[in-house]
Amino acid sequence: MPRQQPRRLVPANRRHRLAKGVLGLLAAIAMTLAGSQASAQAGSDGWEFTLAPYVIAAAMDGTTVVKGIEADVDIPFDTILENLDMTFMGHFDMQNERWLLSSDLIYMDLEASSEPADRTTTATMQETLFEVAGGYRVTPAVTLLAGARYVDLGVGLSYAGPSLERDADASKSWVDPFVGAHVTAALGDRWWLGVHGDVGGFGVGSELAWQAYANVGFRASDLVSVVAGYRAFDVDYEDGSGADAFRYDVLTSGPQIGVTFRF
Repeated sequence: MPRQQPRRLVPANRRHRLAKGVLGLLAAIAMTLAGSQASAQAGSDGWEFTLAPYVIAAAMDGTTVVKGIEADVDIPFDTILENLDMTFMGHFDMQNERWLLSSDLIYMDLEASSEPADRTTTATMQETLFEVAGGYRVTPAVTLLAGARYVDLGVGLSYAGPSLERDADASKSWVDPFVGAHVTAALGDRWWLGVHGDVGGFGVGSELAWQAYANVGFRASDLVSVVAGYRAFDVDYEDGSGADAFRYDVLTSGPQIGVTFRF
């Protein structure tokens, strides 16, 4: 029978340690990059705009619970295209010598099935993540960030076993405040390295949400650049209890690639 008391695939304290470890590593890298860029010259006072569509070949790992039905989420990044019905990802920002205003949108619509033992569990998910952040550049290399991320989830679970069939679905939305930092270091005239980390939720929406990524960019022209890297995003959200329990405790991570247009 479906488990009525959901368990965490990864214990909360371990997830918190993982978040601290990743963000701590990013902080160390950021300090190194910032030191190497301390003498860099700032840009002009004018505003620069960036539009960047991108894709993530994301693996998803964790667990979700809808009305007491639990399903493990285990989608390797090399099979996500088989489960993906629709996706859209894009980034926009505007910045000058000191200030940054950015937004980021991820939408994914996917379906996946698992067949442990003698039962089949099918999960459908529509996930929208939209964030807006403001930043202040404390050095030419380091920008401190604060913002909010809107999360909208629609999750459906279908359970079929030898003695029971059951369906459940739920929609949840919430807003997570977050703080973070972004560091950029030039690797030459055309190449650069970027490192980003943020943490949020704080019980306002999610219990904990964190994001980290590192990427390498190549400037093909004054207008167009290509950026590739690796991104990880973790959400731990729960609401209700018993037969009304909802939980989304999932780590999404994988390589990403995009094209940026600056004007």
